[in-house]
Amino acid sequence: MLSVQEKIDFTENVLVPNFIHLLDQNIYSALFDFELKIAICTNLSARSIGLERWEQAKGLSFKNYSDTDTAAKIFSGHYTEQLMDSLHQYAEKIYEIQKIVFTSRNVISFIDLLPYGGKFTSYLVTYVPILHPSGEVIAIQSFAIQSRFFSHQDYLQVIIDQNKELKYLHHDKLSMREHEIMFLLANGINQDQCAQILKVSRSTIGNIIANQLCPKFGIPGSNTKLLSQMALKHEYHQLIPSSLYRPYIVVLDEVLAEQIENYTISTKL
Repeated sequence: MLSVQEKIDFTENVLVPNFIHLLDQNIYSALFDFELKIAICTNLSARSIGLERWEQAKGLSFKNYSDTDTAAKIFSGHYTEQLMDSLHQYAEKIYEIQKIVFTSRNVISFIDLLPYGGKFTSYLVTYVPILHPSGEVIAIQSFAIQSRFFSHQDYLQVIIDQNKELKYLHHDKLSMREHEIMFLLANGINQDQCAQILKVSRSTIGNIIANQLCPKFGIPGSNTKLLSQMALKHEYHQLIPSSLYRPYIVVLDEVLAEQIENYTISTKL
């Protein structure tokens, strides 16, 4: 077992200097030390959470998932009474994932849908354990890219041989409610389910489809099936309305996801 000082020395004298050349690269990456605090990160990563420079991110940790002041700073305008509990819950889940990387020495990937910097953006995040020459895990390096979370519909377009057309046709002419319905229809949600999700009557959904959306998209009468196809063709499945965005973490390893959900893994460091 390495001593605390040995871990600090290796991180500061080896890992951090080797990371410095990445600072101004167009890469989302961070180095978490043995206490799961950010030792260094790229400036792009710092800006993605609403900061200006990497130095401001140094010392931040998901270990402090219940810290309301830090959460309010990182999640900005989306740190609301409605989302507060779930944001803390998913920050804790990320902390659990980090501990598992340390104890299992496994690479773990997940989709992160938390509103860093006050913006809901989907990131595909990969945590890679960094080993000391002794073989002990001493740090984690994270890599992330912005990802298309709802890409399953893109695959369906390939299956039915449907060509994509102009993205988000007429989006600038849609009200928030119309945008919500187009997004839900594009993702295979029927009128009854739309009404439940949006907490309105089914007749309200039907009226908006018949009297507003179908005319805007040049569809005669009230044809929900054709409107759904139009919504998918113009990629509305990718354009999540802000009113429907919710924080979420998707662990890509199915077994690991279930274990994390049930907290069945021993994650003591």
